[in-house]
Amino acid sequence: MKNLCLLFFSFLFIVSAAEGANQPVMLTTAQQQVTAVFERLDTGLKKAAGKLGTTGLTGEGARQVLTEACKEFSYAVDCATVDTKGRLTTIEPAQYRRFEGTDISAQEQVKQMLKLHKPLLSQVFRSVEGYDAVDVEYPVFNPEGRFIGSVSVMFKPERFLGEIIQPLVKGVPLDIWAMEQGGRILYDSDQAQVGLNVFTSSAYQPYQQLVLLAQKIAATPQGDGVYRFKKGLTGPDVDKKAYWTSVSLYGVSWRLVGIHLEQNAKERISWSPAAAVTAEQALDTFAADTSLKAALTDGNKDTIMKLFGQFYKATPGIYSVQWIDAKGINRFGFPVENSLSEYDCNSGKGTSDRQFLRILHKQQPDVLEAPLFEGRTGYFVFKPVFRDGRYLGMIYTIKLKTY
Repeated sequence: MKNLCLLFFSFLFIVSAAEGANQPVMLTTAQQQVTAVFERLDTGLKKAAGKLGTTGLTGEGARQVLTEACKEFSYAVDCATVDTKGRLTTIEPAQYRRFEGTDISAQEQVKQMLKLHKPLLSQVFRSVEGYDAVDVEYPVFNPEGRFIGSVSVMFKPERFLGEIIQPLVKGVPLDIWAMEQGGRILYDSDQAQVGLNVFTSSAYQPYQQLVLLAQKIAATPQGDGVYRFKKGLTGPDVDKKAYWTSVSLYGVSWRLVGIHLEQNAKERISWSPAAAVTAEQALDTFAADTSLKAALTDGNKDTIMKLFGQFYKATPGIYSVQWIDAKGINRFGFPVENSLSEYDCNSGKGTSDRQFLRILHKQQPDVLEAPLFEGRTGYFVFKPVFRDGRYLGMIYTIKLKTY
């Protein structure tokens, strides 16, 4: 205990207040990845448009270009060319060819393309193919520089975003949903909410705090707030902390909203030296508990969670208590909404994964200051657990930092 003062002054990972107190690192990662996919989409469309300028919008050459585009963009439902009269001229894959010749000149994005001859991203609309879609269009010019139409990639935004977001938030106490500035939900892990409008849907009207926050989200590119809503569309009402950021393509912005349940907000006593000492002493005792060691050895989740729950309630001020096994898998913790679940620190998804693994492999008590996946910054205290000479990994507690 003589070196306990190091807990307060010699942290191994320092995060600035400007970064750690606000946007969750996983939301930043989602923003970066969506932006990167948008950039690849722009590059791919530009390339396809260049080829179509040479081949023309019809014929086998055009079909080959569209087929290649659909293969390049895994989220694409269909790819097409549109002529200067607003007609679908060539469509791939084959199951959508029956729509060739259809007049779509009344669609807003087609009107804009025919008027401005500039790349664009549409709002969600009901396509002639029969599904709600987003259309990305790029102008096509022939070798003489004359506008001859556009190339179009149609996709469902929930699939586009789901391919990016689902792997990111797996096992992490953060969820991410996405919204058009007009209020329509583009993506949510609860599929029943995709396509609803937060501003107008009856599902949200009893929750004016959410409606007002959604209006703020639409009006400002980034920020944070708190709202109350159901856990899903049918679960109990819970408080949610929201952080949002923006991604954009061709001047059209989407909002990405990271949310974290705030069910235990009243129990979050901010970090202080005295509280940290008490919590570390309690963790020392807990790591030596024979019942805990037996449960960790057996991987008995029910017993471990029961013991974690008892420790959490008996240790005021901690945000969570968790277990990372000897292989680097953060198995689970208590409370669930503040804990990682079957998260592999070897994946490198988190900015602190390397620090976690370094501490884990040292097999010695340690401390860390690091950003949480769900936002804010935490003080981590790690204690190794051994049973009969076998290393079972680390149990650790987190306290929240205030600024």
